[in-house]
Amino acid sequence: MEGDDSQEGYLELDQNLEERTSVEVAGLENLLKLVKEDRIIDLPCGYGRHSLKLLEKGYDVLGVDINEVHLSKAINASSEAGLSDRFKVGSMLDYQPEDDSEKFTKAINMFYSFGFFESDEDNFKSLKNFYDLLEKGGEFLMHTDVNIPRVIEGKYKFDEERNTTRGNILRVIDRYDPEKKRIDGAWIINNVVKKYSVRVFSQKEWSDWCLKAGFGSVDFYGDWDGASYSEDSEDMIAIAKK
Repeated sequence: MEGDDSQEGYLELDQNLEERTSVEVAGLENLLKLVKEDRIIDLPCGYGRHSLKLLEKGYDVLGVDINEVHLSKAINASSEAGLSDRFKVGSMLDYQPEDDSEKFTKAINMFYSFGFFESDEDNFKSLKNFYDLLEKGGEFLMHTDVNIPRVIEGKYKFDEERNTTRGNILRVIDRYDPEKKRIDGAWIINNVVKKYSVRVFSQKEWSDWCLKAGFGSVDFYGDWDGASYSEDSEDMIAIAKK
């Protein structure tokens, strides 16, 4: 959570966490054409920054995450803001509402949160679970800052430092493995190292995966203003429709 809250953020244009959250939520409203009647699931929701902002705006949103420490922060923040507790423990692999009448019209997977399972089988299972979470005509938005052409051309930030708002330095080190199609990395603050490995996707491969999961179409964008996706886009935002 501290590493996420840096003064610069991850884009070439500096944005602090509050600014970035506002831009991303406005982008969700724009790209998904959200209306108050939508039923939205934010999975995984982490400590709830997108869910909370959507709740503040009056949307019906459920935040789900497997990390109970992060969820407790989201629940406390919603209570302090006078919002309803709309957070549950659950995994991307298999979380489903209790009955079909509770299916969602929109599902969101924000900020580099897809692909952390070790096998393609489990990563695809989680994608198929997003498909099953939606009612017919529903939309699944996946957002990542990993754009493979930029990675291959060396434009991706493989080793950088950011200033956290707590006054520490976050160092982010990433390495791309083209054979495994994974980025292996680490976040380091005060010599505390958090390692990770995440499966990453080209535009074509992600489209193929979504179609294989049952989605009827997939549209791609390069930023939250709705710019067309290109090989030089910093973000890749994909919307798959059921």
